[in-house]
Amino acid sequence: MIDLKQHSLYKSMEVDSVISAVFNIYLKKFINLFIFSFVAVFIIQLLAYNLGFFEIYAMSENPEMMMREFSGLMGKVGIYSIGAVIIYGILNVFLVSYLLKSDLDPKAQVGDIFMESIRKYGIHMIFFLIISVLIVFFGALLGIIAFIIGSFIAVIYLGTVLFPGGTIVVAEEKNALEAVGRAFTLAHKDFWSALGSAVLFILIMILISIVVAAIMSIPFVIMFFDQWNETGNMFEAFKLQKYDIGMWAVVLNSLVSALIYPLYAIFSVVLYFKLKFTEDNKTVITE
Repeated sequence: MIDLKQHSLYKSMEVDSVISAVFNIYLKKFINLFIFSFVAVFIIQLLAYNLGFFEIYAMSENPEMMMREFSGLMGKVGIYSIGAVIIYGILNVFLVSYLLKSDLDPKAQVGDIFMESIRKYGIHMIFFLIISVLIVFFGALLGIIAFIIGSFIAVIYLGTVLFPGGTIVVAEEKNALEAVGRAFTLAHKDFWSALGSAVLFILIMILISIVVAAIMSIPFVIMFFDQWNETGNMFEAFKLQKYDIGMWAVVLNSLVSALIYPLYAIFSVVLYFKLKFTEDNKTVITE
């Protein structure tokens, strides 16, 4: 098992220092985090493209045709969902393992970390992601029954609790169900501080996502104005089938996701160490 107390993140942290640690790690380890994230997301996007999902966007001006086409893809939706969960599970377990082990052993080879993470924790991470999504979904559903605000509170609460769960799978070598139970126990060691960190992190991520998406949309804006100049009709310029957006969309979506996704894995690791340090010190004080 990993010696958690030797990790540089094993220390007392407030909300601001949690966020600071996330972005410091992101910048320090950006290249490896970005490359692996891009490859994983590109495979997922390519799968969606080959299954025909991108063709639906070209039918946006014809809702009836769009719904008819989508209904014929339901079987492929299942294939895509399974593939996406497996790939995201592999990516998540690698990112967490890399963040943990590269800190403890700077000489560790990325390839070795990747293979070991899949072999030891891959299946547990995949099932943890599935269970977490189901918990949040049904929690939100119950919240809707108890008014919309109840759904919002349920998502915020369950999201905060489950954030460090992926790290628990690797750091404490738990299976999916054990990681879920452990996440609830750990989160309540310092829940309000963890909640504040999670809310602030999500708000920052929303802002970053908006900015990155705006930058990545520039090629489409250029194509829009080119089409407008050619046709002289603004409404014609909005018709997506006139643009060759297939592989462009695959690449751009992969770039955006690769830039953003590692931050969630980093936050999971940082939040875990914050809570773990608090738990250990409370135990020592009690004893």
